[in-house]
Amino acid sequence: MAYRPSAGRNQKAATAPKQPDLVPIMNLFLAIIPFLLLLLVISQVALVALNFSSAGGGGGNGNTGGGGQNIKKVQVIIMGTTDPGKALTKGFEIREPGADTQLIPAINGDFNYAGLDRALKGIRARNPELIDINVLVYPEVLYGVLIKTIDLCKTNQYINVHYEVPKVQYYAGG
Repeated sequence: MAYRPSAGRNQKAATAPKQPDLVPIMNLFLAIIPFLLLLLVISQVALVALNFSSAGGGGGNGNTGGGGQNIKKVQVIIMGTTDPGKALTKGFEIREPGADTQLIPAINGDFNYAGLDRALKGIRARNPELIDINVLVYPEVLYGVLIKTIDLCKTNQYINVHYEVPKVQYYAGG
């Protein structure tokens, strides 16, 4: 009588499973993740910049609408330093046609956002149809202050917030 072959003959030598090589995948992630984070920050800044419309774009003088009516140009000026020689005081200055200039000085070195909010609400009460406002920023003002000011303008239903840089004029000394 013939015996069948033993079951141990057909078994292959048991070896430990091969470990996957993770180095190329880790190199890929180390290159991609910082790049994606950089793109995220750039796109956020670009989106904020895209929400600003230029003051002089589209031709014309910017003071007339489609119906030929005059549009009020309300300006919120953010000043970052105090310079008595140039009549600058740290804080906000609001210029509204037909009204006196409102100065909202900084309190203890910090910008007075509560005072700015009250002033914007007062302008909104006098001009309920006004949807445009211009924000002028001096170069020494930090980015966070600009964003908080724009957010405060949008909170007060100013849909179009225009970003401007104050015009600096240089005179020849003589």
